[in-house]
Amino acid sequence: MANYITFIEKEFIFNQLIRNSGRMLLFGTGKNAACTVNSYNKNYLILEGIGDETARFAAWEPVSVYIGYQGQRLMFTSKVVHIDGARINIAFPEKLVKAPQRKSVRVSPPHDLQLEFFLQNDRIHMDCPESLEYLEIEIPEISEGFDTSSLNTLLASFSEKAGARYSINGVVMFGKGRKPESVEERVISQLGRVLLVTSTKSPLPSIDPYPEGRIITQKAADAYEGPSIFLEGSDLEKRRQEKSKQGIISELYCPILYYQYVVGYVYVMNNDSKKVCLDFRAVDFAWEFSRILAYNLRALGYFRSAEEYEPLPHVPAVFDLSTGGCLFMLPKSSSKAKLKQSAIIDLRIGNGESSLSCKGRVIRRFDDKQYDYYGVSFVNMTTESIDFLRRILYADGATRFACDETDYAE
Repeated sequence: MANYITFIEKEFIFNQLIRNSGRMLLFGTGKNAACTVNSYNKNYLILEGIGDETARFAAWEPVSVYIGYQGQRLMFTSKVVHIDGARINIAFPEKLVKAPQRKSVRVSPPHDLQLEFFLQNDRIHMDCPESLEYLEIEIPEISEGFDTSSLNTLLASFSEKAGARYSINGVVMFGKGRKPESVEERVISQLGRVLLVTSTKSPLPSIDPYPEGRIITQKAADAYEGPSIFLEGSDLEKRRQEKSKQGIISELYCPILYYQYVVGYVYVMNNDSKKVCLDFRAVDFAWEFSRILAYNLRALGYFRSAEEYEPLPHVPAVFDLSTGGCLFMLPKSSSKAKLKQSAIIDLRIGNGESSLSCKGRVIRRFDDKQYDYYGVSFVNMTTESIDFLRRILYADGATRFACDETDYAE
């Protein structure tokens, strides 16, 4: 979460910078400048710099600004309003943020930037439910000790471990002859998240503790069922009451996500034979198994596309970019499924003359009424790729100001 400076603190800091000739570093695309604060009003910050540096900027150009103040690194984004020689006026910032420890400065993308990303599910059409979540297929961090030497041993080790912990366990696969039937199956197939019924006598969890979003909260379940719950009652609640009468104590449905498709689910349940309510440890257990199972199914060619293909490119609007990652946005209408936090995507970045290919991990996701926003961290970048991004993003030969934010504490 961003740590914002209050309005009163902001004015105090700017007054101190004026009094002590405190330095600000302005970064635009392919340029930077060192400035001091001359004065400010409710609309502008009036800065003094070096004419050769400030002249590189243009009116209405977006800038990222970094400040060193009493050992803290502060930053904000703004726009250039007017340039007069060495003096440059920028819009007074709405928000001043205590800068995170990033290894590279974010700047607006160059005008000729081309960024595309690719999803491995493109052109794969499966006869399985399609959820609102997209997740790459990769081996999760192993902690439960499943035997992954073969599909049969994996299933056997799951059955053995789950049998020792839960009254009933199993794996249900969807396909042409098996569609979601119960309300529980339908809700996990639509939302692509775990349905954890901690007790058949209580509501669903109110909070999802997983950063990437993993479980269905009561609020999400109510939104799925819609306004009819106020007139006809909740189908999920009715089912919980029925199961409570049948002696079921607690249960869990974990979708097996194959990209955005729900190809089945993992089920565990406790009844009178094991009177223990399931908790997040059961979620971790089922989730890890489901990810390993999806990975093995892909490796074995369990689901095959009809023909060889090249994934289709998705072209987002890039908000900002650095040598370490980017923030881009997609219209909500462009895709049904959302990229799940932690998903890996393939990227191609170029400027018309040359390009690089790399992978990125989604580390942040938020939205507004029109767009989904994704913060992506580049993965395993080569030295050549980093140098390429430095050339197109930062000033040529900018040795005075390294591209590492941790240098801006002075």
